Amino acid sequence: MLVALLMLAQAPAQDEVAPCDATPAEALVGERYRRHVPTRAKKLSGARTIRVAWPGQLMTDDFREDRLTIRVDHQRTITDVSCG
Repeated sequence: MLVALLMLAQAPAQDEVAPCDATPAEALVGERYRRHVPTRAKKLSGARTIRVAWPGQLMTDDFREDRLTIRVDHQRTITDVSCG
């Protein structure tokens, strides 16, 4: 019984958000942006959501630790990835 209670206490809450890790997704930098990129970026980074930033596009300043932002240039080349 005590072991079961300890295991429950250590289990992450369902509402708990896993943070994004942009380091593995940096492998996408330099590639052309295509339809499959968001799915691949999610798997690499562990992000729950993906935001694509096109040149001149306005974005909110809100920080979300579970979101990966992919920055793309005019030639559809991925120039940067970052969490937040």
